[in-house]
Amino acid sequence: MRSLLMMLGLCVLVLSPFPVAVSERCHPQDKKVLLRFKKELNNPYFLASWDPKEDCCDWYCVKCDDRNNRIYEVFLVSSFPDPNVTGQIPPSVGDLPYLEYLDFHKLPNLVGPIPTTITKLTKLKSLSITYTGLSGSIPEFLGQIKTLEYIALSFNSLSGSIPSSLSQLPNLGSLQLDRNKLTGPIPASFGSFKKPGPDLKLSHNQLSGTLPPSLGNLDPDNIDLSRNNLVGDASFLFGSKKKTQVLDLSRNAFSFDLSPVTFPKKTLIWFDINHNKIYGSLPVALTKVENLQQLNVSYNPQLKGQIPQGGELHRFDKYAFFHTKLCGSPLLPCTK
Repeated sequence: MRSLLMMLGLCVLVLSPFPVAVSERCHPQDKKVLLRFKKELNNPYFLASWDPKEDCCDWYCVKCDDRNNRIYEVFLVSSFPDPNVTGQIPPSVGDLPYLEYLDFHKLPNLVGPIPTTITKLTKLKSLSITYTGLSGSIPEFLGQIKTLEYIALSFNSLSGSIPSSLSQLPNLGSLQLDRNKLTGPIPASFGSFKKPGPDLKLSHNQLSGTLPPSLGNLDPDNIDLSRNNLVGDASFLFGSKKKTQVLDLSRNAFSFDLSPVTFPKKTLIWFDINHNKIYGSLPVALTKVENLQQLNVSYNPQLKGQIPQGGELHRFDKYAFFHTKLCGSPLLPCTK
């Protein structure tokens, strides 16, 4: 029972409502590749179901397409960090030509770089490698996989700069590179993403420099640049006609006048600029935002003037405005 639970902790078991067919559904080439994949991972116990005598469409951690019985998903996903999975991402993963989804999660001893063989996956839509020991730089060759819609490389040990080639992905809807050791500027090419552009989660890195103004051409739902070393103007990320839901610029060194900035009236729910060098006053436009749930403008010592009254602003306590020169409720009354 304990062994079964260990396996279930790593892979989601999907039981088919249909009886097992007499003949094997699994494509023989996919089966051969998966067995090599298992060997390259040093035959971990959680892949014990990968038995050459069994139909690979019934193995844990993989999914077969019912139309052609080809493997289209490999998901090594643990609900808790599993230190027993060691080694690098197997190069053989590139030999699964119908693969659309590749997911490694909470495998801290999965190390090394992303293998170049992944460029052979011409149908790949989602690449997710999170909470692992993945290291090295984010490879430029990811920009060759034009089918990618989702990239998550969060909570790893990736270093170096963000490759500009990622902007060549025409269908990318989400780019999550947060909580790594990335350095350098955000590529200027990111402004050439097809509008609205992907959600950008780049927080908790060591990114530096100014934002490319071309980012203002995009309109993703989520922009999180928090906890980096970014400087200069970010006001072009705002706008009343945009559909932004989350905008987090906190804990950088941004410096711009907030006074003339406008905001998405109906969509914005999260606005955080704490710990920057932003100046001016709080725009009255903030009172027009209908569904604001999180606001933090604290630790911008040059923000001044009266806090606008109305809308959702009454919901936030003094800590949302702390260490500024703002006045009025919920802070002390303004003095002439």
